[in-house]
Amino acid sequence: RSSARPPGRALERVLVREEGQVHVLPLGRIDFVEAQDDYLCFASGGRRLRKQQTLAELESQLDPRRFVRIHRSYLLNIERLARLDLYAKDSWIAILADGTKLPVSRGGHARLKELLG
Repeated sequence: RSSARPPGRALERVLVREEGQVHVLPLGRIDFVEAQDDYLCFASGGRRLRKQQTLAELESQLDPRRFVRIHRSYLLNIERLARLDLYAKDSWIAILADGTKLPVSRGGHARLKELLG
């Protein structure tokens, strides 16, 4: 639980219950997180695990130098970003190392530029 974590420390792993099992996902293995209604979908090495939680709640627990909100529905592990492609005027797409394409909002593009320097 987040309350067991010392204040000011970023989350290091996520627990996801699925079909009677509890999966422990170290943050370094998460490629991106997608919001889907009241659930989050954690993408990790080709697998997708769902957890009931809001993106804003999770985002507040993560290290902002490692995970960045690139779109209202996506948090990206910055270590998985291979490149940013211009899709249309003021529209960008994040291309991950595995070829996955994620939408990037204008605000997300600004956050990425700030983080990447």
